[in-house]
Amino acid sequence: MQYFDLAKSEIRQISIGTKQDNINAKIEQKLIEKFLLENLNLIEKLYINVKDKLYDDFIGYLKKKKKLIFKINRHEQIYCSNINKDVEKIFKYLLYRFKFRTCGTKKIILENPPYILIEPVSTCNLRCPFCFQTDKSFTKKPYMGVMKFDLFKKIVDEADEIGVGGITLASRGEPTLHKNFADMLKYIHSKKNIYELKTNTNATFLNEKMCYAILENNVNSVVISADHYIKEDYEQLRVGANFEKVVRNVDLLYSLRKKYYPDSITEIRISGVDYRKNLNRSKFKDFWIKRSDHVTSSFTLSRWNTYLNNRHPKINDACELLWDKMYIWFDGKVNPCDLDYKSYLSYGNVNENTIHNIWKSKIVNKFRSRHLNNQRNKINPCDRCEITFK
Repeated sequence: MQYFDLAKSEIRQISIGTKQDNINAKIEQKLIEKFLLENLNLIEKLYINVKDKLYDDFIGYLKKKKKLIFKINRHEQIYCSNINKDVEKIFKYLLYRFKFRTCGTKKIILENPPYILIEPVSTCNLRCPFCFQTDKSFTKKPYMGVMKFDLFKKIVDEADEIGVGGITLASRGEPTLHKNFADMLKYIHSKKNIYELKTNTNATFLNEKMCYAILENNVNSVVISADHYIKEDYEQLRVGANFEKVVRNVDLLYSLRKKYYPDSITEIRISGVDYRKNLNRSKFKDFWIKRSDHVTSSFTLSRWNTYLNNRHPKINDACELLWDKMYIWFDGKVNPCDLDYKSYLSYGNVNENTIHNIWKSKIVNKFRSRHLNNQRNKINPCDRCEITFK
C-alpha cells in the first residue's frame, strides 16, 4: 500500500509564497491521534463499504504507524477540539483535509471538488492598484453583478449533498456588499457535510450585525485584506477605504469574539500585499496582531491586467487549482481561478449543469491534460501566471 508523506510539507496558501505567522504554535497532534486510535473500530464500521483509495491510505497509515498521515495545523486542531468529541465528524473532517491536501499535489481527480469558492458579488468598493478591479474593461457588464439567493442555495445544497468539504465566500469582488451575506453564512452553516466556511473581506462594511453573523455561524476563517499599518500608505494602497474605520471594524470583530465567543473556532487573519516591496514586516505584524490571530504579507502578483502580462514560458508546472478548487461566479459561471477574471477558461455554468458533471467534464479534463503534458505555457492566461507549485 502506498502512503503519501505529507507530514513535512507546508500547507500551500492561496497566495503562493506567503509565510503565515502562527501565534499559537503548540499543536496537540498526539491527543487527536490518540482519540482516533481509541475509536478506530467505530470508524471502520462507519466506512465498512467504502471503496476509496485515499480513505485506504489514510486509515491504513493510522493503523500501521499509529499516527496521522499529515501534520495538522492550528485551525484543524481548533475544529477538532470544538465539536464535542464527535468521532464521525472529526474523522470525516480530517479525511476531507487529507484529500484536499493531496489531490492538488498528486494530481488526483476526485469525484467532486473538495473545495469551492462562491462569489456573492463581482464588484468591489475599493480600487487597489494591484487588483484587476482597476481594469476598466472588467468593471462593467457583463462582468459585474450580484448572485441571486436561489442560485446560491442551489450551489450550497448540491455541495452538501456531494461532499464538498469547504466553501469560501469571496472571489473577484467584496462579498460583504451582498445584502444577504449574513443569510449566506447561516445557510452554509446549516449543512452537515460542509466542514469549513471561510470568507475574505476588506472590512470596510464589517459592522456589528455582520460580526455576530460570522461568529454565530462558526466561520472558520476571516481573512481581512489590509496592506499597511500607516494611514497614508494604507489609503494609497486600499484606494477608497478609511484606515481608522477599518481598524475600528477589525477591533469590533476581535472584541466581540473575546467577550461573547471565547471558545469560537473563528480565526481572524490579516493578509497584506507588499506592493512597493518596502514594508516593515515587523511593525506591520506588531500593529495588526493586537487585533488578529495571524498576520501575513506577500509580494504582489501581476493581476491588474492578466491578459496583457508578459508571458512566463519557463513556468510550466501543472496548476494545482485544476484538481483542488472550483470557482463559481455570481452568474453561475465556473472558472479554474480568479487570475482569469474575464473567464477565458470557463468550463461550465451551474445554471445549466451540476457541480459534479462540470467537475468531471471533458473540457476541464482537457485543461488538466494540457497542464500535465507541459502545455501550460501555451494557454492564455495560464502562460501569464507567475504562480509555480514546485
